[in-house]
Amino acid sequence: MLITITNIRRVFTLYPKWANIEANEKLALSVCENREDVHIGNEIEKLAAAGKLAISSDYSNAYQTFFQKHPEFRLEANMVILDRALVHHCGRVTAESLEELLLPGNYRNVLGQLCLTAEARQAQVEARETERIIGEITGYMLGSNGKPKPEYTQRQYNEKIAGLRAMPFSELEARYNTVMTTRAQRKAPVEELRALVKTDAARQRQALYERYEQVPPTYVPPGKSEGVRWSFDLFRRLPSMEQRRLLDHYGNDALTAACAAGRN
Repeated sequence: MLITITNIRRVFTLYPKWANIEANEKLALSVCENREDVHIGNEIEKLAAAGKLAISSDYSNAYQTFFQKHPEFRLEANMVILDRALVHHCGRVTAESLEELLLPGNYRNVLGQLCLTAEARQAQVEARETERIIGEITGYMLGSNGKPKPEYTQRQYNEKIAGLRAMPFSELEARYNTVMTTRAQRKAPVEELRALVKTDAARQRQALYERYEQVPPTYVPPGKSEGVRWSFDLFRRLPSMEQRRLLDHYGNDALTAACAAGRN
């Protein structure tokens, strides 16, 4: 069978990405002519895989316009699905024809076959989570009928919602965690709250102790080699500058304990 340019062009209609380009048609013809039992489509796909075919500017412009409006579908796999749908129904790839494939009620609709980009999926997750978080934070303002309680106006409720919705998602999450922790503490039994306060106080004391150096067994005056036993009388006789130095190094609690121990 003699392969002609007409045969080549007819097969290229199945590949809109590279169709209607004379250089592509001539290249495909050169690899197909004078060959028996050649499959034109296979040869076109080989040329495309080798990067030897130019992409149609009309095709590129159509998808550029389409993806500007629908960035959530900017995936190579989606282009394959959209191309296949248009080729199946003998349609040209234009921004308008691509848009029609998303219309509800269109028998050619392929919306359910398209995948979202990772960014779009994450945005959907954050959008759902945002609504849940806002609902939980502001739930105290609503009555059983779903409307603001008497002590809150509709305007106050709306402003609360708007303020939370304006936050970046990371800040909203942090706000939610703070609110939920505070509410849990309010509901906790008195014994649990006391234990929590004691734990926090212990942590603060520990942090304070770790700030200072350990008090040595004896006080060694500057320029001396022998130490003197700690005592309150010793500390009172020291110059104010030396007292301040010792307090900065060892802390008031530790120095008090050392002086009390040395006195006994």
